[in-house]
Amino acid sequence: MFKIAKTDLDVFIDVLTRSSYEVLAPIEEGETTKFGVVGGEKIKIPHLTTRPLKELFFPQNESLLSFDCLGTPDASIDTSGLLASDGISPRVALGVRPCDARALVLLDYVFASKDYRDPYYTTRREQTVIITFACPLPGIACFCTSIGGGPYDETGSDVIFMELADSYLVKTVSEKGKRLFLKVLPLLEGDSKEHKRVHEADDADIQAAREVKAASEQSVNASVPIEAAVDALGKAEAFSDLAWEEVHKKCLGCAVCTYLCPTCHCFDIGDEVTGVSGERIRNWDSCMFPLFTLHASGHNPRPSRKERFRQRIMHKFNYFMENNDCMACVGCGRCVWNCPVNLDIRQVLATLARRELV
Repeated sequence: MFKIAKTDLDVFIDVLTRSSYEVLAPIEEGETTKFGVVGGEKIKIPHLTTRPLKELFFPQNESLLSFDCLGTPDASIDTSGLLASDGISPRVALGVRPCDARALVLLDYVFASKDYRDPYYTTRREQTVIITFACPLPGIACFCTSIGGGPYDETGSDVIFMELADSYLVKTVSEKGKRLFLKVLPLLEGDSKEHKRVHEADDADIQAAREVKAASEQSVNASVPIEAAVDALGKAEAFSDLAWEEVHKKCLGCAVCTYLCPTCHCFDIGDEVTGVSGERIRNWDSCMFPLFTLHASGHNPRPSRKERFRQRIMHKFNYFMENNDCMACVGCGRCVWNCPVNLDIRQVLATLARRELV
């Protein structure tokens, strides 16, 4: 582990750019924050970006291929540049919070599994280094420790920055992270022996980081009864439990929770055609929308918000767990912060955990 002064963060970003990396960090866009390409602006790392990191790997709208049919026997299909790894330059996602980094590991089960590999997603994953910034002051809606993570969780990170008084303690987590720093450290040091930008971490630095970490973890809401809720949802009676009649009532079905969730991954694919040519587009979708499960026959197995709300909770804390042995939630709190009717998933889980199935 080593140290970088906070005042040298902009220098570090400049070194990454000069090393042919595209740097993506939190940027402001109106009243929201999202990951975007860094220009010359000074970087500020927010508590948590409004929009999740998943957009860098699974965009909200994405052209999968283009096609045309000019009267020839075979239609022409063009995928040039979309799947080629040289179409996406090496990137660094800097300023990622641990919950968003952990979410990528969950998305890997969907888009980069052994049996099913999405070439668009996996190309971006392979070309991106994740630099996580630990959370010394978690938000009041965070419950990452209840879910198995934490404000200093290294899951999904290639490098992690831990904040000290006037510097960052830097730890490389993966081989990808080590390769990055082997490449940029000489440039970061430069030729100046009088002003070193990188210093070896001493025992006092490591102890200070441990103390901040312990205080940070204690400040997170760890009272969410996740295990009890998972056990309750795993029972056969859970699907028809009367609790669903109550917990869904405030839900508007607006899908803010799923669009801003770092692990939700529902999508729809459609062809947009103009004349004899068009594109096949993948767009985010949501299980909270009434058309999501509408059959061609007109039958809808989830006709009301109750069934759709149940699907969201059951998928995150039961179905995904059965398939992948982990929950599809990282406790980031975005769905709590942004719900227009203050429907709190932590309270929903507490209700389900203490409910006697009837």
